[in-house]
Amino acid sequence: MKLRAQIMIDIDADDFVAAADHQRRIEAILGDIKQAYGQAELMFRERRPRAITGGAEVLMVRQATGALHRYEDV
Repeated sequence: MKLRAQIMIDIDADDFVAAADHQRRIEAILGDIKQAYGQAELMFRERRPRAITGGAEVLMVRQATGALHRYEDV
């Protein structure tokens, strides 16, 4: 059986210096984890806030495909 364990931490950093400090601290913690789980790896990336879009407008655009059905007179 194969398992994957994920630890997710969202960090608010004021600048790149603070972000680097957080990254160093997490890498130090990862060192302890790697002693028990050698294949452990760290992915550290910047998250950008999502753009706020109107939900109703998006649905209307997706539904308006332009595809029409042909109807026959019975």
